Amino acid sequence: MINLYLVRHGETAGNVRQLIQGVTNSRLDAHGRKQAFALGLGLKASGLKFDRVVSSDLIRAQETAQQILLGMDEKQPIETNGGLREENDGIFEGRELKDVSEEVFGVPDYHQLVTSGKVPLEAIPDRLHAADVTDQAENTQQIVSRYDLALRRIVAAAEAAHETSILVVSHGTASLLWLLAHGADLPNRTELTNASVSKVTYQNGRFKVDWVDNTTFRDQGLQEAWSQ
Repeated sequence: MINLYLVRHGETAGNVRQLIQGVTNSRLDAHGRKQAFALGLGLKASGLKFDRVVSSDLIRAQETAQQILLGMDEKQPIETNGGLREENDGIFEGRELKDVSEEVFGVPDYHQLVTSGKVPLEAIPDRLHAADVTDQAENTQQIVSRYDLALRRIVAAAEAAHETSILVVSHGTASLLWLLAHGADLPNRTELTNASVSKVTYQNGRFKVDWVDNTTFRDQGLQEAWSQ
């Protein structure tokens, strides 16, 4: 059995400004670096160790992986995998959420459509894809299939190397869409929490979601490092 620990990157300025980041590169802000480092402290305190660390190739995910390893006081290579990227939002990349929401969904904040239960999360990328005249924005099936292929390549490499514990650093919406497709119970949510951990096991060709969006490790690390 292989244990996968899926992490959403720490906070970025784009998160704070409510920009649609997608595959646009952005860096962690000071609070995001603090979150990721604290997550590393919490993971170390829990006794978890990782045979392999794999990150999305976007900068915010790579920086999160780096800070986690600093917090764990571990030195090991960070592999990158483009299949773990956030959803591609095409022509809507870099724009303010409220503007895109009004244009495509006719409401000030499409997140509220999901949190209220009126629209499932899976419908959001499909609507953005349909509204993108350049056909760059990914639909939900494309996101989940791409993410699934990336994870299957990661576990295949782990099996070949007889590894059992993998840290995967990715993004809030792409990860959640994949988790939902594999049975996660997290209704009416549009993304995972910054620096949260979701655990998935892989055995005999199948993924099983154990738990989702756990912030205990991060919060424990924050309390340990900044409560003085």
